[in-house]
Amino acid sequence: MSNCFAPRSLVIAGFMGVGKSTVGRLCAQQLGLGFVDTDAEIARREGMSVRQIFERHGEPYFREREAALAAELSEGPARVIATGGGMVLNDAIRRRWLRSALTVQLTATPAALLRRLGANAAAERPLLRGDDLRQRIAELLRERAPKYAELHYHLDTTSLNPAEVAAQLVRLYRAEQARIHVCVEPEYDVVIGSGLLDHLGAMLAGRGFASTAAVVADAHVMPLFGKRVEASLRQAGFHVTLHTMPAGEAHKNLASVEAIYAAFSDAGLERRSVVIALGGGVVGDTAGFAAATYLRGVPLVQVPTTLLAMADSSIGGKTGVDTPFGKNLVGAFKQPELVVIDLEALRTLPMRELRSGLAEVIKAALIAGGEPFARLQALLARSPLADLPDDAPALARWQVDDLMPLLHDAIQLKRRVVEADPHEVTGARAVLNLGHTFGHAIEAWSSFRLRHGEAIALGLMCAARLSEQLGHSTPSLTQTVVALLRAVGLPVDLCQARAYLGDLSFDTEAVWRYMQSDKKKADRTLRFVLLRQPGDVRVEAVPEAEARAALSAVTSAHPTAKG
Repeated sequence: MSNCFAPRSLVIAGFMGVGKSTVGRLCAQQLGLGFVDTDAEIARREGMSVRQIFERHGEPYFREREAALAAELSEGPARVIATGGGMVLNDAIRRRWLRSALTVQLTATPAALLRRLGANAAAERPLLRGDDLRQRIAELLRERAPKYAELHYHLDTTSLNPAEVAAQLVRLYRAEQARIHVCVEPEYDVVIGSGLLDHLGAMLAGRGFASTAAVVADAHVMPLFGKRVEASLRQAGFHVTLHTMPAGEAHKNLASVEAIYAAFSDAGLERRSVVIALGGGVVGDTAGFAAATYLRGVPLVQVPTTLLAMADSSIGGKTGVDTPFGKNLVGAFKQPELVVIDLEALRTLPMRELRSGLAEVIKAALIAGGEPFARLQALLARSPLADLPDDAPALARWQVDDLMPLLHDAIQLKRRVVEADPHEVTGARAVLNLGHTFGHAIEAWSSFRLRHGEAIALGLMCAARLSEQLGHSTPSLTQTVVALLRAVGLPVDLCQARAYLGDLSFDTEAVWRYMQSDKKKADRTLRFVLLRQPGDVRVEAVPEAEARAALSAVTSAHPTAKG
């Protein structure tokens, strides 16, 4: 686990003359890291200049030396590495850096590059030889663009001096704390850190998107982060439109999708225009569905701002909206191009929202078992949240560093399951719905007075009791689930949720009707995720009487969960 958060090398790539070496030295000084200029290092080892290496041994020999050096540097300590202009064009080298380092492309216009390289550039640099130096630069830039596009960040240096470029690179290096690669089609990264919203534009520039971008957020999130995201995108050259949808699960519907379509049309979005879903799960699901269906699909970037969305809904490509006849029954699979998680956004949330997200974190730990489960138990034993009021700041007791490992564990679980079953074809992905068949129905019955995580907490209790009733687990495991939920302040029975429900009377039949529309239903039979022990779950059909008994145990008028 510790290796996930170890310092990584900062690899600076880009066309010759863009300033990689100068900027790299400045970054190394400010970050306290060693510095390597790969061209200079190869020249030192060969005892001759790069030009002389090309002349005596040819370009293939030089590229072999580059590959060997890249392999060596990727295994060593964190450094700032300024690469030769063509080094990352090698697929093996580029993939190695993408896995092991934080990579940045520095760019500049051909005119700026020509000015920086000087009149003698063709004589000094073998690849620039030709009749028209400006044209040769433009040709090489076009040829290299698809390879450079894969790098993590892209920064235009045309109007910046080296100190300004270095300052930006140092900030983004410090902001990014972890990166998880999801191997589905298309592949994408989940980037986790603090302060990443300011670098969103640098992440998206150079990826081949159209110049028009749309940011969708709700009425709560847009005033908090909309202008900040817009500024980052505009700095990277995007023309940005902001669309604000009403806040709340009640607006996760087709009417909101139609309003988003209208905003996209007014903004002139094209097939390669990118949509940024900025907010919680409602925004991510609704904007994601709009992106999946507008012009038959435009690129999507998920920027979750709640723990619930960070841990679960922003990853995996499931988008959709609610209807009067069921939750999430209308939707589409739409894998994002990127997921950007800025943990600083959690500072704007109240404790009740954090607790809602922790329900998904607890669910993930129960499914994963092992170290993730032990890590969660240890933190909750050391720093429980149950005594904090719902309106306390989300990070009143925990710090970002406390949440980071738990979130990382939840995302890694989601990644593994999604990679095994990207479109819910094999059934492997169904395990992620532990507690959700019950929880979604309870949430819908409450008319969303219960937050998603609160309903899922009750669903987890139902799943634990059902597993115990069927002999798959023991009463001690049920009490373990009780202890986890209570430690974070989530309800373990309906009585503890009463404060959120007011005078609403529980209607078992209404909840049961909602459960009949569950997407995991097969051959008209409900299937439930059952828990044997942490790390051991299974999906199977369950007799209706057993499922009703588990539901009744958690939703009866008198609390039944002891612990």
